[in-house]
Amino acid sequence: MLTQNTLLTRRHFLCTFLMLILAITSSASHAEAAIDPAELPPWLKPELLVHINAMDLNEPQRDEFREALTECLKGLQSVVQREIRKGGVDIPKRIKRGVKRQYSKLDKRMKASLAEPQLVPWASYLEGLKVAIAESAM
Repeated sequence: MLTQNTLLTRRHFLCTFLMLILAITSSASHAEAAIDPAELPPWLKPELLVHINAMDLNEPQRDEFREALTECLKGLQSVVQREIRKGGVDIPKRIKRGVKRQYSKLDKRMKASLAEPQLVPWASYLEGLKVAIAESAM
């Protein structure tokens, strides 16, 4: 027997899902052209979305993923800004180290909230993210 809380959670999920579908279809009908994958941000490229779907995240994991990814992206930006502002020698090397630290934090945070079967798609997503961010920076 399902509990009242479970039923409310499911109802909330279905309502949210239906609202999302409605929003997507209504905005898609007003759009002049389809979404061009080249215009998407690097962390939402279609080749990376496949890995996100393969992780099959539950609601708390999705929230953790959003927060961790947002923190990482902000951290990457601040690393570059901070090192350029500092100036001096070996700026690219210091940026590279800072970027590596940000990805390590993201990896550690996500691995703590993922189950064993989700780790393989996560590793694929993280590697693809690193490549996509590096390509977009050039």
